[in-house]
Amino acid sequence: MLQSYTKSVTLRPPLPRNPPALTLARLPLDETGVTAQVVRNERRTWLAALLVAVASAVQVAAGLAFGSVALVANGAHSGAHVAALAVAGAAYRVARANAHNPRLAHGAGRIGDLAAFANAVLLALAAFGLAVESVSRLVTPEVPDYPAALYAAAGGLALNLACMALLRPGAADRRDPSGDINLSAAHLHVAADAAVAALTLAGLFAAWRLGWTWADPVAALVGAGLIAHFAATILRRAGAALLDLRQSPALEAEVALRLEAAGLVAEDVRAWRTGAGRNAVAVRLRAPSHEAPAQVRRALEGLSGVSRISLDLT
Repeated sequence: MLQSYTKSVTLRPPLPRNPPALTLARLPLDETGVTAQVVRNERRTWLAALLVAVASAVQVAAGLAFGSVALVANGAHSGAHVAALAVAGAAYRVARANAHNPRLAHGAGRIGDLAAFANAVLLALAAFGLAVESVSRLVTPEVPDYPAALYAAAGGLALNLACMALLRPGAADRRDPSGDINLSAAHLHVAADAAVAALTLAGLFAAWRLGWTWADPVAALVGAGLIAHFAATILRRAGAALLDLRQSPALEAEVALRLEAAGLVAEDVRAWRTGAGRNAVAVRLRAPSHEAPAQVRRALEGLSGVSRISLDLT
């Protein structure tokens, strides 16, 4: 005879999307997301944009004056980088303007991440365009004005190296997923252009002195692959930030250890990026008491990299 039975399963309630918020009494970071380092990064970005804009105008003017198509083309190409740097600089400006906007739940830090994602898309499109042009040059070779083209490539390389030094992210930004992605995107933009300029110099010199007409388009094709790699790197970082992916296991472990040291048991700890150098943390405690908010505040106060803590009391 078959016996029927029912198995009872108790499911823990999922972490709410908007749990009751517990804000620390003293935050280690500016909750608006506009720190002194962010302001410095904005100035560096606008300065780099100004340098590239001046160089672009000089190259176009010289190309028109001396009849060099290569100089005009290189100047126009630099103009695209001015637009990319302007997007990065404008993101900092918009973030400052909305630093106290109450509609932004976790501050204005995500504006820079969005700009970085947009610049990565532009970089990917540039890689595609360069690849198409390179294949076209391989199929239908063209003989450029080698001296003028070499001059343009050398000038572009020198300019991009200067901008790379100006926009170089700090060691923390390069290692930490909560670093300034907007600055990293601007830096990779000029780094990609510098790499293409260096490859172009080598390809043009080989074509000019050795007669290898295929060297220039092949060098450009390699550069397109490098640009695509840079674009994918920023797309992954910015996309992960915009999608609230959990990228800080060390921070989550530190929160759990601090709570355990305070006599609390964390059933779930989640940390996600909210801006440059800023993270939000959500905690669910086992059997929380009415003193839990004060205990959590004392345990986590002063924790580096955390600007907001949410405590689930359900």
